[in-house]
Amino acid sequence: MDKSRLLAFALPFSSINFLFVFSNVASGSPLFSAMFVFGDSLVDDGNNNYLNSLAKANYPPYGIDFSMGVTGRFNNGKTVIDFLGEMLDVPYLPAFADTRPGDSMVLRGVNYASAAAGILDETGRNWGDRYTIGKQVQNFETTLSQLKNLLSDNKNLSQHLAHSLTFVSFGSNDYLNNYLLPEFYATSYIYDPKDYAHLLVDRYRSHILALHELGLRKFFLAAVGPLGCIPNQLARALFHQGNAYLLSTT
Repeated sequence: MDKSRLLAFALPFSSINFLFVFSNVASGSPLFSAMFVFGDSLVDDGNNNYLNSLAKANYPPYGIDFSMGVTGRFNNGKTVIDFLGEMLDVPYLPAFADTRPGDSMVLRGVNYASAAAGILDETGRNWGDRYTIGKQVQNFETTLSQLKNLLSDNKNLSQHLAHSLTFVSFGSNDYLNNYLLPEFYATSYIYDPKDYAHLLVDRYRSHILALHELGLRKFFLAAVGPLGCIPNQLARALFHQGNAYLLSTT
């Protein structure tokens, strides 16, 4: 990879402070020609709506504070991508599942994120269907075919991609819906925590390089936030503590 041509940020997703990285573009011409989003439920804006999955948010109370109503966002209002898109003049990206051949909307970017998806293909299968990171890369290739038809020549496409922002947020589900669920997955028996982390980094790297090969150059890589304070994990901890207490008193 030509590192001189790669712009990448790796910041904690749990903090919204990273938005100020782009605060100097509040006025004037857009810094990026488009934004392409890859990730999980934190940034999914409706791709799971049409899948055979339990990981869906296309019903109330999701979207109760959002101007577009229920869309499939796992939020009562805007996602962090919506806020970032507003700052970069590329708001409310269409979900890949809602795009059609010839749609000019893809010129400003597309969101490929899918709830329950992870870096590993098997991650999240306990929730049903989802677009894995590998499938999301394939979906981006479909968008590339659309962009080739919308832009006049390959040079314009290369410049368009090189000046686009690629936002990638993966990793949480590889723990929450894989490594930390030994009743469904064998990974915690096969790998110790360090080796598992190395596995994820290696797989992650291969997909980032694949996107780079397809023409993307500017990457915003969101780090995995603290997992222990997530309500799901707190509930599981309390459940196991309760079971341990019952066993100790019987």
